[in-house]
Amino acid sequence: MLVPLETLIDGVVRALTEAVAPDVGTRYARGQLFAAVDVLRNLRDRIEEKAALQRLETESAEAALGAVIAALGDEARAVVAALAEAPAEPPAARLVGLRAALVRALAVVDALPPALAARARPPLAEHLAMQALRDVTVLKPSLLAEISRG
Repeated sequence: MLVPLETLIDGVVRALTEAVAPDVGTRYARGQLFAAVDVLRNLRDRIEEKAALQRLETESAEAALGAVIAALGDEARAVVAALAEAPAEPPAARLVGLRAALVRALAVVDALPPALAARARPPLAEHLAMQALRDVTVLKPSLLAEISRG
């Protein structure tokens, strides 16, 4: 059974405040406990579902690899093999396999004559550029920076 991360954090917070806090004897220890609870509560509000981002990365990687294979023809045997090694399920394992296939594709393209490599580089570059943007869009300000503002 999978438990949503928010539910897990809520349970930990509840256990700390209801079961642990009453038995903490010193003011310092209580302060530390409630600081940890506050961090957990802030963290809970910062968690985003990653499934949509994984799906976008998977689709982009598959499209890029398909374009590389089409551009390279017979020279794409190693890329085809790397793509075939990527498991179909679960989605996270598929993505890890696709990332490995992309690394293999980059190595293959790097070893090709410049004219042939030039046909295969654009889909890889586009995928990597879009992935960098996807990665940056989910960044949030540092919790410590927010705490320091008061």
